[in-house]
Amino acid sequence: MNIELIEKVRAYCKELMESSRCQELQFHNWEHTEDVVRNAKIIAKHEQLADDTIEEIIIASYFHDTGNMKQAAGHEKLSCEYAQEFLTNLSYNDQRIINIIYNIMATEMPQQPETISEKVICDADLAHLGKTNFIIKNTNLRKEWDQHCNTRFTDEQWIAMNVQFLKNHSFHSAFAKAHFAKQKVVNIEKLLAIEKV
Repeated sequence: MNIELIEKVRAYCKELMESSRCQELQFHNWEHTEDVVRNAKIIAKHEQLADDTIEEIIIASYFHDTGNMKQAAGHEKLSCEYAQEFLTNLSYNDQRIINIIYNIMATEMPQQPETISEKVICDADLAHLGKTNFIIKNTNLRKEWDQHCNTRFTDEQWIAMNVQFLKNHSFHSAFAKAHFAKQKVVNIEKLLAIEKV
């Protein structure tokens, strides 16, 4: 694994996000990116993937939301463009750039990952659905949609939409299924409990 390259990618993506509208976003910000990278490393390691594959997943994780610096809708395609340009300038292998682009595009909603790499990054991106800090993250997403996407919901609409989303969502990797699925059920119950208050 090329640690020096990964550090260059990290520094570049951090600069992109922290010098743009992403620093004002409550959810799709640098903190989320670092969460996704951290989750991706853990999941990929437990899936016993090769170092080269893990490297591609980590790079894709750093780039996956950089397109948000310009727009929310279709940001994945922009993220791919940033990744391709940056990695091409570093003479990164063409096939590996293609793999990274596929990984980034896999995070587009609705997620339909096919390869194990795509499954890992998708689970890393939505790991918060199965974590104890879900309600905090979900509240941040609602604020972001309200303030930056002009998308507003009543409390009842928001809860109903998220309960439906969590019920329809499935984790893809063996690790995520084993470690995040139970808490996701608890998070659905928490949302339903808020609705009853």
